Amino acid sequence: MSLLQKTLAAIFPKRKTALILNEQKELFYSVINSLPDDFADLKIQAKANNFEGLKNWELHPDFKYTEITYPGENYRKYHTRGKDIKISGLRIFSKVHQRFEEAEIVLHNNLIWAFKISHSKYKPEEFDFSNIKNKNIDISTFKFEPIKVDIFYDNLDDTIKEKLDYYTVFDIDYDGRIFYTFYDFEDGNYLAVDKELNVYSLVYDAEKEILKMETSFLDILEEINTNRFDQELHLENRYK
Repeated sequence: MSLLQKTLAAIFPKRKTALILNEQKELFYSVINSLPDDFADLKIQAKANNFEGLKNWELHPDFKYTEITYPGENYRKYHTRGKDIKISGLRIFSKVHQRFEEAEIVLHNNLIWAFKISHSKYKPEEFDFSNIKNKNIDISTFKFEPIKVDIFYDNLDDTIKEKLDYYTVFDIDYDGRIFYTFYDFEDGNYLAVDKELNVYSLVYDAEKEILKMETSFLDILEEINTNRFDQELHLENRYK
């Protein structure tokens, strides 16, 4: 960051935020692109999606969480459930410490999740990215604590999993109760089930926001998959 940029950033907070993000972007892409050609798919993933900045990661404070958004169908495209790994062995020369520092990258479900550079303040000017060592890369398993939605999904019968799109399932707290969505009306309303697999219609501006439906989870999934579920009629009846 030049002296002029620092001066403007001190005067204009939004400019400072933008400059910090630009620095983090430069560092993030420099680290990813420093990987050997064996990781071409990972480089493509990073380029295809939107890096939004580095955040502190409470569970692993030595790493920085990479905030990334996925346009269009990219989340489905790059997501591989259960592929949780750590890539180690990338060494980048630090101009500050005059030595090589190790960088590590963590993937969660095959998505770029976090990374760290030892003894770093995470500023690109600290490093000489023309001086890297990437010949001794190691891949190991990285353990993530299971999240609610994955525990829920893993315990479902295979007959339900065959009809359920995993990517439509999210756990939400609705009026103090936990539900698992499986159909999105795209207006903040959902079809969902509770942990006992009772089916509910969640329509936030209907007279009765939470309505238990007289159908089984398997039956409603079959209706959806065979295009027999009428979304417009369902909402019309809910607003009566």
